[in-house]
Parts: sequence; C-alpha cells; structure tokens
Amino acid sequence: MKTLGLDLGGTKIAAAVVEEGKILTRRQLPTPQTGFEAVADALAEAAEAVLADYPEVNRIGIGSPGPIDFRQGKVLFAPNIPGMENAYIVKALESRLGNKATLENDANAAGYAEHLYGAAHDLESSVFVTISTGIGGGIFMEDKVLHGADGIAGEIGHMILQIGGPLCGCGQQGCWEAIASGRSIARDASFSYGEPLTTEEVFARARAGEYKALQVINNAARFTGLGLVNIHKAVNPAGFVIGGGMSQVGSFYFDKIQVAVAEFTVGFPPVEIRMAKLGTDAGVIGAASVALLG
Repeated sequence: MKTLGLDLGGTKIAAAVVEEGKILTRRQLPTPQTGFEAVADALAEAAEAVLADYPEVNRIGIGSPGPIDFRQGKVLFAPNIPGMENAYIVKALESRLGNKATLENDANAAGYAEHLYGAAHDLESSVFVTISTGIGGGIFMEDKVLHGADGIAGEIGHMILQIGGPLCGCGQQGCWEAIASGRSIARDASFSYGEPLTTEEVFARARAGEYKALQVINNAARFTGLGLVNIHKAVNPAGFVIGGGMSQVGSFYFDKIQVAVAEFTVGFPPVEIRMAKLGTDAGVIGAASVALLG
C-alpha cells in the first residue's frame, strides 16, 4: 500500500510517497523558522507536491523531533524549530490535506524503517540507536513501535549511566547522551586540549595515535557499550541497529564498542549489532510506514 511520509527536521522537510519501503517520488523544502503555522503550511505544501502524482494515497505519517503526546497528536516541543510548542500537528495536517495522519518521533520513525526494510528486516525484534549530536532510539517488536505508558519509550539517550556525570541538555547528570554523543566527545576533547575541537577533529587525532583523543574516544565507546548491554539485559532484542552520524566512523570506533559489550555480557547471551543501511532516507520511509499503524 502506498503511503505518504513527512520527515520534519530542524532545517529541512522531506516528503515522499513510499510503497513497501521503496520511495516512488520525493520533495524537499526548507523548514520555516517563523512559527508552527508556517511549518504546517510547508508540510502541507511538500505533501501536495508528491501527492499530485499519486492522488490515491490517503494516509500520512509524520516523523517529528521532540517529546510527543501521541494521544493528542501534538509535539510538546521541538528545540530546534521555533514555535513548535504544544503543536497540534496531526490536526493541522488533516485539516489542510483531508487525509488521516499519524504522528511519530523522528528517531522511532527512522528505526522503524530499519526494522522493517533495512538492517533489521530479518529480526523479530530490534532496538535502533542513533548516535550523532545527541543519542536517541526506538524499540520494535514484530511490526509494532513500543511507546510506553507516557510515550517516552526509546529515550535511551537519557538513561543515566554515571551518577554525578556531565550535565545533559535534559537537566539530569550522567545521561548516555551527555557522555558519549558526538557533541560530548567534542566537549571533552576541547577541555583536555584547551582549544575548540570538532568531533571529526577528535577522531582524526585519535586515529593518529594522540593519547588525549584516544582516551576521549575510548571513554565514549565504553559507555556506549554499557548502554547497549543495559538495554540488552532489560529488553533482550534480537539485535541492535546503530545509525546517525557516528555510524559512519567505521570499525575504528565500533570495534571499541564491541570490546566493551563483550566485557559487560560475560555469562549472558551475545549482542547482535548491525550498522544502519537506509541512510538519510530512513526518516521519510519510516514516517510513511507508521502511517499504516494509525
């Protein structure tokens, strides 16, 4: 069945008509920075552009950043999009387009695409972990997305792994995101070197064998291994899929994660870890896929 996926990001909106995980047509627009109504108008414009070729499509899925109230179809807030507070995005899209819309967290949407059509397509259950500027994820059982009682299932980046650790953007200390995201790697290395460094520069220095950079990278990898193993012991998925910008680093980093995972799973079943396959298309494919769940 053909459905429409809308992937809302801080800088761009992607729209695509998708069938069985395959993109049939797509459109991309910049994300307005002038408030929710402008964002809703841009989402509708992108949708109408791709629906022109497929007027039979009557289901829409939306992947959006930020905490979400699934019952009311609203985004509680999206930090990188001005005006996206208590935004009733489902109602806005349904009134503009006349089609049924289903809302999903953007990390859940990307992970759902990987679960159905990407790296985990052959697994009954999987956990998606996106490691980039921040850390997020999604938990999938058969063809279902696990939301939890309050919609926060999959907020794995805010698992507290170190009491009294670095302050996270959520206000807690020692979250996985505050210790091992790309932004935290750059922060720790910049402090150690006494000069501003990007995540890419830290990895370049680590590959060159610089002690300080290696210590930062090893620490992040060890905590990521710990986070994965904690999920493994609590949820026991058939496998993990790693996506996001950090998934592009390659074996230099992920071999270190595997070492930590092996250490923390002594006496337990092994952990299956796979790299994401769908790249930047995962968000819009996943958004289209969740349209079938509404």
